[in-house]
Amino acid sequence: MGRNTDIKRFDAHPPGRQQDLFSSVQGKTPIVLELLGTPWIRRGSDLPFGDGSGRRAEVVVEVVWDGERGRPASFVYKGKRHAVDTLVQCWAIERGWWDRTSAVSRRCFRVLARGGVWDLAYDRSREEWLLVGVVD
Repeated sequence: MGRNTDIKRFDAHPPGRQQDLFSSVQGKTPIVLELLGTPWIRRGSDLPFGDGSGRRAEVVVEVVWDGERGRPASFVYKGKRHAVDTLVQCWAIERGWWDRTSAVSRRCFRVLARGGVWDLAYDRSREEWLLVGVVD
């Protein structure tokens, strides 16, 4: 037999494991309810929901900028200062530049700080820092 023998013999549907995300099987909790109780989803939903428009919530935060490294050094959210350990990713958002009333010009930073992975954005048009997401 080839090297993939273990993979080919693997039972992806072992007895006792439910297959449906939403229904209860044999008195077990639906998988989706188990997932909603996990810490990463609870932290990911820490930001309040938006205004009902379907847009992501944005919270104004105070950010200390590290000019030497070109990234945020820390930020304050809910009265607690979070020191940034690592810059994970950065990107720019430029939309609607032709219409100043609806233009979006932001520099976004995904950072690893104590307590999770956070998405910060500097809104260039409003000249303020926003917390736009809690990833982890």
